[in-house]
Formats: sequence, C-alpha cells, structure tokens
Amino acid sequence: MATGIVSRALNEAGIRTASTLLFAFACALYAVLLVASGAKALFHPAALRAELTDPARVFGHFTFVAASGVLATRLSHGPARGTAYVLLAVAGAAWAVLALGLPRLPRSAAREADGTWFLAAVGLQSLVLCLTSLPPRPVLVPLAFALWWCGVLLYAGTATVLGHRLLRHPPGPARCTPAYWVTMGAVAISTLAGTQLHDHEDLLPPAARGTLALAVVVLWSWATVLIPPLLATGWWRHLHHRVPLAYEPALWCVVFPVGMYATATARVTATLTPHAPGAAVRLLAWVAAAVWLTVQGHAVAARRPARP
Repeated sequence: MATGIVSRALNEAGIRTASTLLFAFACALYAVLLVASGAKALFHPAALRAELTDPARVFGHFTFVAASGVLATRLSHGPARGTAYVLLAVAGAAWAVLALGLPRLPRSAAREADGTWFLAAVGLQSLVLCLTSLPPRPVLVPLAFALWWCGVLLYAGTATVLGHRLLRHPPGPARCTPAYWVTMGAVAISTLAGTQLHDHEDLLPPAARGTLALAVVVLWSWATVLIPPLLATGWWRHLHHRVPLAYEPALWCVVFPVGMYATATARVTATLTPHAPGAAVRLLAWVAAAVWLTVQGHAVAARRPARP
C-alpha cells in the first residue's frame, strides 16, 4: 500500500524511472503478501478469525483493500486493465466482509481506538480511486461519488470516536504510535479521490458539481493542518520522553500518509491550479521517497541477525 502510493507520487511529479521501479517492487510485494494471506486463511483459519474479532488487529486488514485499490488504479490505464477490474472486485468484496464484522466488536473497543481505525475509510476511498481511474461510465461515476461521501462520513464518525477516546483516555508516549498518521492519510486519500471525481464531474448530478471542488479544498486543507501536530507528537514521544526510534511495522503508517499527501497535492494543483509551479510537487514526492527509503532501510536492518 505505502510502496504503491509513493510510486504514484513520483509518477505525478514526473520522476518516471524511480516510479516504475517502485511500482514493480510494489506488485512483487503484493503477490507475495497475497500468497501469504491465502496460506494463512487456508492453514490457520482460527488465527485469522481471532484477528478479525480483535479490535486492535481487525482494522489492519483494511490495508489489503487499500493495497488492491492502489495497484488497480495504476493498472487501469494500460494493457493490464483486466487485472484492475479483478483487483477492484477483490477489494470491494474484502471491504464488505471486513465492514460487516465491525458491528460485532464489543462497545468497549472504542476505548482502544487509534489511528488504524481510519483504515476502514482508507479502504473505501481506494475503491473510489479505482472506479474513477477506469474508463468513465454513467453508472460507475455516480457510484464512486456515493462511496466517496460514505468514506468522508466514515472518516468523520471515526474521528469523533477517536477524539472522544483521546480526551477520556489519553495514551502515554509508548502508545502514541506512528499509526496516528493514518488520521492524515485518510483525509489525503479522500482528497485524491475527490480530484479524480472532479475530472468526471460532467457525469455527476448538477447539484454535486459546485460543492465537489470546495470539499476537495477543505479536505486538503485539513490534511495540511494535521501535519504539524503529528510531527510534534513524534518529537514529544521520541525526544522528550526518549522512546527509542526502533523499527516497528507501524512506521509504514507514516510512509503511506506522506506519499498520499504528496499525490493528493499534485492532483489538487493539476486540477484546480494547473498553471502553478511544480517545484513543491516534486519536493513532496522526494520527501515521500526519502521516508520510504528510511523505513525500508530500518526494516532490512531489523531483519539482520545480531552479531555475537
């Protein structure tokens, strides 16, 4: 998911070679993870069911939906368009199955809400990205518009639950994990999906056309506003309270939002201010690539056996 969106950020900035290499790597990773997930479902179904009923782990499975949608979006314009349709169907079915299980979570689960809860909205918006990347049809675009608003409302509802939890049960430094960056990433993907809908506004109801551009600007502004407090939280956690900055899988929750913000900014610029200079877009793309390289380097280093 994170690798795929950083690849697109580089592509939007015109950095084609790096984008292509990273996209190929993302496809290879997706294939490996798909096989691993299938094996887990086949040989360890009890463990999988336990994860799907665990509030701390179930939302992480929405990354599969998002990864499928991000890859399908990139594949929708080339000869592999048929694969994009397959990935869209897989992502849609996976999101529906996961979402149907959420109401069964205990009410007490809200006390443990964190940034991963926004992954449900991320997965839904990834479906919108795919629907609006495929050849426009009178049915697909209105469907994408309805799903987009559902994703925005789902984000707002999740933010309400999480805000209440943070006020009532504020987490300590050790629990302020990088997963909270998904708070921004979910807005960024909503922004990106909105810009792609804007490209097909002629297929939308007239009443929707005037508000779409405004909603996109508001969402992008909110994503921008969230960045300083997220950076400040990292400073508070690692520098003030000296929580070690060791590798953890949640660090990819930083890579995805940064890459998505870079991509969304590029699309907002191209859609609403097409004559604006592209220096900021390229800078954000390189920042996303640098964050990806840093986390990937930490991941590789963490897998090395310790020296005796």
